[in-house]
Amino acid sequence: MPRSFGRNQRVASAILREIAEILQHELKDPRVRQATVTEVDVSPDLRNARVYISFLTDDEQEVKSCMQGLESAKGYLRSTLASRLKLRYMPTLDLRYDALLKESMHLDALIAKGLGESTRTLADSEQSEESSQEQEVQSSTEDKS
Repeated sequence: MPRSFGRNQRVASAILREIAEILQHELKDPRVRQATVTEVDVSPDLRNARVYISFLTDDEQEVKSCMQGLESAKGYLRSTLASRLKLRYMPTLDLRYDALLKESMHLDALIAKGLGESTRTLADSEQSEESSQEQEVQSSTEDKS
């Protein structure tokens, strides 16, 4: 059975666009003001949609609070999507926290730390090479004298 990537991707992008619009402009829950929709995956039968959401905060308590707010607004999101998108079946929404942003910031910090240490070791090795060359020059001039 051939896979139809085009329809799934079009539905996923439409859901992403509309949920982002709803979260930003229509949802009145103050807990979800910092929510950003990062990705939507739709099942091949278009019955289920996994919505990945990230937040601007790293605090675990705030993330839990935001996710609870989104879970309580899931019915509103689905009904608003159904009125905007003309689909035969509106996919059930599975809202998930996307920790990718947090993890990528952590990896960037580790890389920066590693690069900082490697540049320090390079600078130290260059200084030691220069000092050893200076010592060789001094010892060679002393031997000639």
